[in-house]
Amino acid sequence: MSGKPVPTHPMQGKRRRGMTIIELTVVLIVVGVLVTLLVIPSMKGMIARHRVQGVQAELIGDLQLARSEQARRNGNADSVSIDFAGNADLTCYTIHTGTTACDCTRALGDACGAIPGAQEIKTMQFARSVGVTVAATSASTPKLVFSPPQGLVTPLDLVIDVQNTTSGQLRTSINATGVPSVCSPDGSISGVRTC
Repeated sequence: MSGKPVPTHPMQGKRRRGMTIIELTVVLIVVGVLVTLLVIPSMKGMIARHRVQGVQAELIGDLQLARSEQARRNGNADSVSIDFAGNADLTCYTIHTGTTACDCTRALGDACGAIPGAQEIKTMQFARSVGVTVAATSASTPKLVFSPPQGLVTPLDLVIDVQNTTSGQLRTSINATGVPSVCSPDGSISGVRTC
């Protein structure tokens, strides 16, 4: 007899190929962690961009509302204005009659307070904690005025930026007749021209 043991099982003495269930589980966990690390940031960016687009859509609708309100009130020779403002907690805008500034940082329905002749039409507030801000800039004032009788807009250099602190920025400018145009300063929103 030789000193070699005789295998009693067909697999005995042969090297097994493949993975154990524990090895497979470890590999799946590592792959899951890597995928999560790669996917979560892109999902956050996508959600942020969708929030910007949602607020932008609301803003465009409200610009049209202000324009149509001025046309509806043309017989009264009322201007319709949109005031933009913000504080540490929120950014906002108020659509109202007249040209005296209303304060959109006040409670909803009370933006125009006791301003004689001013009627609040709509106020939108955006909590900074959500990450989306709305801000208007102009050399003269952060206010749009739709004036009778044709509903012409002043000032013409006002731009409105809607942006998210994570990802996404859209800019709106309004021409003299009140027609808005939108672009993306950082090119983060697909389907919108870069400005």
